[in-house]
Amino acid sequence: MNISNFVKRISISSLLFVFALTLASLFVLPKLQTQYSLKQFLPQDNPLLKKDDNTRQIFQLADSQPFIITAKLSNEGETWFEKKKIEKLERLTDLLKNFPGVKGTLSLANIQGAIDKNEGLSVGPVLKNLPPSAWAQETLSNPLISPTLISKDAQTASVIVNIQSLESHELSQLRENLEVTAKASLPFSQVEIGGTPAVQTDVGVLLKTEIRNFVVLGFVACFLVLALIFSNWSPLIMAFIIILCANILVLAAMALAGYPFSVLSSTIPILTTVDVVSLLIHTLLRVTEERKNQPHLSHAEVVNYTFKALLGPNLFASTTTMIGFLALLTVKVPLIRDYGVTAAAAIILGWVVTTLMIFPLLHFMPEPRAREWAWKKARWALYLFRRSGVWAFLIILICSGLALKGQSLSWSARLFDDLPTNHQVRLSTERIDKELGGMIPLDIQIKGKNEAWNDPKLLAQLDQLSTDLRGYQGVGSVVALPDLVAAANIHHSRLPASRSSTAEIFFLYSLSDNSPLKNFLNADSSNTRVSVRTQDLPGNELEALVKKITAQASARFPDMQVEVTGMGSTIHHLNNELSHELIFGFWQSMAAICLVLMVVFRSLRWALVACIPNLVPPAALLGFLAVSETPIKPSVAIIFSIALGLAFNNTVYLLERLRSIQKRSGARDLEIEKTMWREGNPCLISSMTLLAGFSVFMASYFAMNRIFGFYMLLSMLAGLVGDLVLLPTLLKSCPWLLTSVTWKKERIMATTSALLLAIFVSFSPTPAYAALPTPQQVGQEMSSRLSAKDEQFSVKMKIIEADGSSKERQMRISRLSPSKKEHYMMVRMMKPQDLNGTGLLATLKGDQEEKWIYLPSSKQTRRLTGESGQGGILGSELSTEDFDFNRSEGAQTAVKKEIEIKGKKYFVLESDVSGTSANYSKVVSYVSASDYLPMKAECYDKQGKLLKVIDITGHKKVAANKWRASKITIKNVQNKRATEITMSDVKIDQGLSANKFTPKALAEE
Repeated sequence: MNISNFVKRISISSLLFVFALTLASLFVLPKLQTQYSLKQFLPQDNPLLKKDDNTRQIFQLADSQPFIITAKLSNEGETWFEKKKIEKLERLTDLLKNFPGVKGTLSLANIQGAIDKNEGLSVGPVLKNLPPSAWAQETLSNPLISPTLISKDAQTASVIVNIQSLESHELSQLRENLEVTAKASLPFSQVEIGGTPAVQTDVGVLLKTEIRNFVVLGFVACFLVLALIFSNWSPLIMAFIIILCANILVLAAMALAGYPFSVLSSTIPILTTVDVVSLLIHTLLRVTEERKNQPHLSHAEVVNYTFKALLGPNLFASTTTMIGFLALLTVKVPLIRDYGVTAAAAIILGWVVTTLMIFPLLHFMPEPRAREWAWKKARWALYLFRRSGVWAFLIILICSGLALKGQSLSWSARLFDDLPTNHQVRLSTERIDKELGGMIPLDIQIKGKNEAWNDPKLLAQLDQLSTDLRGYQGVGSVVALPDLVAAANIHHSRLPASRSSTAEIFFLYSLSDNSPLKNFLNADSSNTRVSVRTQDLPGNELEALVKKITAQASARFPDMQVEVTGMGSTIHHLNNELSHELIFGFWQSMAAICLVLMVVFRSLRWALVACIPNLVPPAALLGFLAVSETPIKPSVAIIFSIALGLAFNNTVYLLERLRSIQKRSGARDLEIEKTMWREGNPCLISSMTLLAGFSVFMASYFAMNRIFGFYMLLSMLAGLVGDLVLLPTLLKSCPWLLTSVTWKKERIMATTSALLLAIFVSFSPTPAYAALPTPQQVGQEMSSRLSAKDEQFSVKMKIIEADGSSKERQMRISRLSPSKKEHYMMVRMMKPQDLNGTGLLATLKGDQEEKWIYLPSSKQTRRLTGESGQGGILGSELSTEDFDFNRSEGAQTAVKKEIEIKGKKYFVLESDVSGTSANYSKVVSYVSASDYLPMKAECYDKQGKLLKVIDITGHKKVAANKWRASKITIKNVQNKRATEITMSDVKIDQGLSANKFTPKALAEE
C-alpha cells in the first residue's frame, strides 16, 4: 500500500510539473520566427563564396539581392513609351527610394546615360535627354536598359529596389509597403513583386500556414490510426494531452534558443507528433499484452511492469532516431546544422515528455483496450518463414539493383521550382526569368594591367564577347563595359577609336549622380566585369553553360586572368556537393548507431546484424531517386540521415524483444518466430502511424516538402520491409548470425548477398566538374595498358546459377586477336578431374562464331552448333567478345561524366557497339581516371536492355606497362546467372599463331 501511494504521489508530481512547464511555454511561443533564404543552404567560409564577396567589393555591388517590381500593361498593343506612363513610373521610383531599408531604386525613368545631342553632351536620365519619339529606338536596342528594365515588347517595365540588410519582419513589412504603393501608383498595369527577397518573404508567410496545417493534419492522421487500434477513448485522450504538451515544449525550446522556423524545421511538429505516437503505441499495446499474459496482476502492477520493460527500448529507439539527425552537425551549412540540433532535441524531448506523462496517466485513466486484430499475435509472419531464404534473397537482390541504379542520380535541380505553382511570387519570378533578362546572376571578371581597359582594341574584343554570349541559349541578358561606352555615342561610332576617346567617355559617366561605370570597371581600369543573367536552368544545364561562357571568355583574352563568380557559378555546385555529402553521410549515422547498439546489446554481432535491414531504405531511396530522375537538392538529400534514424526504431524493438525471450527461455535456437508473433503487430502499427504522420507533407504548398514527404514515405516503407521481412527471414535462414551454430555450405550465398547490399549502397554518385578526356585519349591509354595480340593464363571459374547453386572449374586459356574482327580462344580443362584434358575452341570472324570441343575419353573433336554468338564459354556468362578490350575503338564512344566511388575517380564511357558486336547494342564502361584501367562494364542487348554487368578487380602488372585483372565477375541481369573468374600465371604476346587455334590443334594437346 505504501508503495502504491508513493507511485501515485510521484505520478501526480510528474504530471503537474509537465503541465506547469507547458503553460509557461505558451508565453514564449510568440517569439518564434519564420525564415527562408537561398543563402541558408550555402556553406560557411567556402572559397567560391569568398570569390563572390571579392567581386562585389571590387565593383561596388549590393550585398543583398533586390526586390523587382514588374508592371505589365493590361491592354494589348499598349507600350510604356508614353509620357504620362513614364511620369508615373518616375514618381513611383522616386517615392520608393525614400522607404526605410531601401538603398536605391532603378527604372526606365531614372536610368543614367551620356547622350550626344546637337546642343551638346548631356549626362543624366536617358529618357529626359531624348524626345519621346526616340525612346523606343534608343532603349530597346540598349543592353543597359532592355530587357532588364523593359521587355522587348515594351509591355512590361520593372523597378529594381536595392535594399539594406534587413531582419525577416522588416523585409516582410517592406515587401508589403512596396506592393501597396506600386499598385496604387500604376493602376493601369498588373503589378507583381518578384526577386529573391520576395521569394523569402512569401515563403516565410506560407511557412506559417504550413506549420498550422501540418500540426492539425498530423494530429488528425495520428488520431485516426489510434482510433483504428484502440476501442476505448482513454488512449486518444492520453495521446492528445501528451502530443499537445510535447509540441508546445519543443516549439518553446526553439524560440528560447533562437532557432527560427525554416523550410526544413517546419517538419518539427510532425516529427514530434509521430515520435510521441510511436512511443505511445508500443507502450499501450504492451500494456494490453501484459494484461492478457498476466491476468493475476493488478492494473498498477501491469503499468509498473510495462514501465520497467519498455523504459530501455523506448529510450534506445529515440536515441537511434536522434543520432540520425545529429549526423547533420558535420555539415557546414548553418540551416542544416540548426535543423539537426532542433530535430534531435525534439525527438529526445518527446521521449522525456512521453515517459513523464504516459505512465502516470495510465495509473489514473481506464486501461487501454486494443482491438482484437492489434493485440493478437502476428500470425502473418508465418507466411514469411515458409520461404525465408527466398524472401531474404529477393529483397537483397532488389535493393542491390536499386543501389546500383542509384549511381546515376539527377543533378538537374532548378533554384525556384519549389515555389508554389500559380502563386504570385512564382508567376512574377517566371516573368522576370523569361521577359526581363533572367533571374540568375553570373559575373565574369577579366583582370589585366593598369589602364588596360582604356584600350579600344580590348573594348572591341569585349564587345564581341558580349555579342557571342547573348546568342547562347539560356542567357537572358548581358551587360558589359562596351555597352556603357556605346550608350554615350559621343564620337558617332559604337566604340571609340583611341585611348583618349575612351577616357573621355569614362569621365562623362563620372559626372552622373549614380554612375553605373563603377559596377563594370575598377578604379585603376585593370579589372572589368561582364554582367550576365541566365534563366533558371536545370543545374546540369547551367553548369554546362557556365563552363561554355568561361571557355569563351578565356579564349577571347588568353593573356588575362578570367574568373567567373556569382550565384550562377556557385549555387548549384555548392548544392550538389552538399547533397552528395548528405546522401552518403548516412554511413556516419550508421556507425554511430552501431556503436550505441553495441553498448545496448553488449555484443558487436548483434549491433552489426541490426544494421543489415537498415541498408534497405538508403538503397531504395538511391534507386527510386535515379529511376524517377528526381533532381537532387539538399532538402531531398537530407532524407537519408533522417530515414536511417527512423528505420532503426523497429529494429531496436524486435531485437530487444528477441534478446528478452532468449534470456527467459534459455533456448539455444533463435526464437525469431515467437519474437515476430509478439512484436510484429506493434512494429507494424507504429510504422503505420509514421506513414500517416508524414503523409501530410503531400498536402504542402511547396514542391520541396511534397517531395520530402513522398520519399520519407518511401523510406519508411522500405524500412518496414527491412525490419519486418528481411531481418526475420535472414535470421531464420542464417541463425548463426546471432548464435553459434554449425556452418553449412548452402547458407554461404544468403550471407554473402547480405554483405553485398552494404557494398552496393556505398557506391557514391559524384557529379563531375573537371574537364573530361576525349574517348580517343581514354582508348589510347587503355590500349597501351591492355592490348595484346595473344595471351595465356590460368583460370578458376565459378558459375553461379539463378537458384544460388554453383560449380567450379579450373582451366588454362589461350587467346589470339590478330585483328579487330578476328578472335580465337582455346580452353583446356584442368579441374574437376573428370573433365581433365577436355578442350574447347571458339573462333569469331566478323559476325560468324564457331565452336569445337575435344573429348579426351573418345579422343574426338566435335563442332558445336547452335545460335551463333549467344552462348558463353563453358556454359558461363563469359563470351569470347568480352575479352576484346579494344572493342570500343571500333564503336561510337563518348565520355559521359566523371564519378567518384570510395575516394577513387572513374570515367564513364558509353559505346554504341550495335554495328560491331554480335551480342550487344551498347556498353557502358567505368575506367579508372588515375591509371586508365577498366573497372566495370554494363552490356546492353540488341533491344537496349541491360544484359550483363562485368566487374573487373585486382589489376596487376604482367609485363612492361601491361596489366591484367586478377578477378572478373560477370552477372547476367536477365537470366540471374553469374560467373566469377580468378586469373593467374598470365603471359602475353608469346607469338602465338592462328594454326594453334584449329580443331586439329585442339586434339593434339
